Amino acid sequence: MSSFAGRMKEYPNMSLDRFDRENLHARAYFLSHCHKDHMKGLKGPLLKRKLKFSLTVKLYCSFVTKELLLSNPKYAFWEDHIVALELESPTLITLIDEASGEKEELVVTLLPAGHCPGSVMFLVEGAQGTVLYTGDFRLAKGDASRIELLHSGSRVKDIKSVYLDSTFYDPRFYQIPSRETCLHAIRGLVQDWVSRSAYHTVWLNCKAAYGYEYLFTNLGDEFHTQIHVKSLDMFKKMPEILSHVTTDRATQIHACRHPKDEEFVPASRLPCGSSASDGTPLNIISIKPSTMWFGERTQRTKVIVRTGASSYRACFSFHSSYSEIKDFLSYLQPINIYPSVIPIGRTHADVTELLKSMCRDVSSSAVIYRPLGTLKRTRPEQHTHGDYMDCTESNDDEEERYLEEEERGGERDEGSVSNSGTPPHWEEFFTTEILTDSQTSQPHSCSHTSPSHSTLTGSQTPELFVDDSVKLPSPSIPLSAGRGLSQAESMLIQSEDRCQGDALTNLDAGGEESGSHTHQSEPTESQVSSDFDIPSTPDSHTPGPDDLSDLYRRLAAGEEVVTRTGSQSL
Repeated sequence: MSSFAGRMKEYPNMSLDRFDRENLHARAYFLSHCHKDHMKGLKGPLLKRKLKFSLTVKLYCSFVTKELLLSNPKYAFWEDHIVALELESPTLITLIDEASGEKEELVVTLLPAGHCPGSVMFLVEGAQGTVLYTGDFRLAKGDASRIELLHSGSRVKDIKSVYLDSTFYDPRFYQIPSRETCLHAIRGLVQDWVSRSAYHTVWLNCKAAYGYEYLFTNLGDEFHTQIHVKSLDMFKKMPEILSHVTTDRATQIHACRHPKDEEFVPASRLPCGSSASDGTPLNIISIKPSTMWFGERTQRTKVIVRTGASSYRACFSFHSSYSEIKDFLSYLQPINIYPSVIPIGRTHADVTELLKSMCRDVSSSAVIYRPLGTLKRTRPEQHTHGDYMDCTESNDDEEERYLEEEERGGERDEGSVSNSGTPPHWEEFFTTEILTDSQTSQPHSCSHTSPSHSTLTGSQTPELFVDDSVKLPSPSIPLSAGRGLSQAESMLIQSEDRCQGDALTNLDAGGEESGSHTHQSEPTESQVSSDFDIPSTPDSHTPGPDDLSDLYRRLAAGEEVVTRTGSQSL
């Protein structure tokens, strides 16, 4: 009996095999098979009302499950909301929140579960990892390795969580006979009984409405007969089963069921009557497929055990045994395993404790990611031929010093790393200062009072971002005019304004420039352009102060400096 609440931790917007309570808010529903303990709330009035006003909510299942569900009139309202998916065919499903429009995309694959007709497992792949919901399943040892879509290439997919059918995850059910073994034993008993006369009848006392079709089809083929059932409605669209069943009670093998109000009846009483059509009493034996009963046995038993004068128990299971589940989990090696069924006589804590040993331990093999932090110049690898222990200790000391300096936010002493003298500075390539009109007309410069920003910060790269801790003068240009400028351009304009402000201050203080500035110094390298030394060519002109100002601004901003006039390029 399933105790799964319907929601997976990784993908809570979808509900599986549960359709009531908090599952009423799900964006999509999934049904693994049509057994009642997996259909709670599926025909409830609240869910029915939700479907009436919803345009996106769907129920996803296999084609066989869809036909079985719609064969019952109670579920007819689902017809326009059911989407049958192909087996072993990955399908992209979008879960939509109709209120907010939020979307979540998942890839869902239906895998054979081997539990009953139409039963499937759901493999869900999305942003929160790969998750497998088994529903009810019966897989023999080694079956998982033959399911192609549990693999990615030649390796098993990295499965984060398995929501497990743990019905028989109990050492009491360590070994359960395969269905083939059970079928062979039942076939022998049926053969011995029905061969005695036409009035010797076998009743398969099946608990569930369907799920025993494996027995029906194989016994029908073996004895060239059909199995009597109460109704054919659920099999109308399953021709491979329909040909093996009938509502004609004139057959020697029956699987008809008692009405619900007659649960406790003699095991030898056939639900459809104890006499033949001509009034002759029938000699009836009942065979009850069961697993729980065998799990309670304390002694070694056979596959079929006689429990009365005309009644038998056959060990036939829809669910994997303890050893089969261990084989399945050992192959997949999931990180988390959540039991969806609590075995009789056990608690959730018991099963969880048993499953811990089957979870993959990721603590020892987890990859720890660390942020890169401030980029540093690469330290050359030191190759030594000394003692291994000494080398290790020196590397440890170096690493400690490196981490201490990084924590303080300071730069490392590059002189200890580089063997080629002092590293180059950005100022040696060009300065971030910009020439103004007054500077181009006068030889002196304000560079001595306004050093470049790279000099102030000690950085060897141009400062393209302004540190909030450095207070710069407010730009003189209006905000509307500066919106189209980059941060580097704004910085350069601020530098220009600062230079002009210093010059105006000197003029205001002395009425004219100080005598110390009367002598015109030689222009700096940054103010001299090699363009002045190049003879003029046809259709060219000497760049003016505005051109040079624009050129330096572009260089400082890192823009492409290509000026085209007609077919000529500067």
